[in-house]
Amino acid sequence: MMGVISEVRVPKNERVELYKDDNIIVVVPLTHRALRKYANSCQWCINSDEYEWEEYHKGIHAVIIQRHPKKDKKGVTGMETYGEIFLLSKLDNNEWDWKSVVEILGYDFGGSKERALEYFTKISNDINNFNLNIVYYSPENGLYDMEDNYLWNYNYEISDIPNVTPEVIKIMDDYLTR
Repeated sequence: MMGVISEVRVPKNERVELYKDDNIIVVVPLTHRALRKYANSCQWCINSDEYEWEEYHKGIHAVIIQRHPKKDKKGVTGMETYGEIFLLSKLDNNEWDWKSVVEILGYDFGGSKERALEYFTKISNDINNFNLNIVYYSPENGLYDMEDNYLWNYNYEISDIPNVTPEVIKIMDDYLTR
């Protein structure tokens, strides 16, 4: 589901703006309230878990917001591809059973788990199938798309995110690893 990503006004004392141009805004939320405003349409656990955010994420991650969000891609199930990736990764990692995944997807891949996992491999090998309109980045803790797909598991790096240049990476890494 494509949500409108608007540039939210967060008080300056609740965030550090690391970078801004015509394509992206990079901010470090300093309060949980600021995080929730920037990432309100993301599925990250830290949005609803203030303790997790305070203990493990506060001040050590950046939120990268695409100023011109791309339209969500639909997959074979009719669901957005980033959602399919999330659900099929649960099947691939044996975290969820076949029946549960098929029920949620509303699609059974011709009754073949093997076919489902082949499709999963195909769509997860294209970074454009992930929702990168808002990205969580921490040099230590990882890289997540809006659906909470852990992009490092798919061999994607911060340099693979649209509009994130080497200059932006250096700015983020210098600030986040100080």
